[in-house]
Amino acid sequence: MAVAHIILVKFKPSVSESQAHDILKAVAHLKEELPGVVESVHLGVNFAARAKGFTHGFTMVFKDKAALETYDKSPEHIRVVTEVIRPNIEDLLAFDYETEDYSSPRL
Repeated sequence: MAVAHIILVKFKPSVSESQAHDILKAVAHLKEELPGVVESVHLGVNFAARAKGFTHGFTMVFKDKAALETYDKSPEHIRVVTEVIRPNIEDLLAFDYETEDYSSPRL
């Protein structure tokens, strides 16, 4: 079952929009560095006032939970998180879910 991995980011005020764009591009590039693990990547800038300060986000889709775990433990992902993302953010929110049962939650 496919897994959606959603990340919301609150960049530090010192990070310019251009820098934020470059950081998100580094995340998107992980799809090329980890073939077969990441199925798709979508990046975006928030335009709504209800985002509680989160300014940017991205969604990655993985073929299953095992692929997400492989991604999470990969040296490429760890490098991007520790060297590129963490030094430039105030906060981050991660939300993962299996997509198959999205429209009908299990009771």
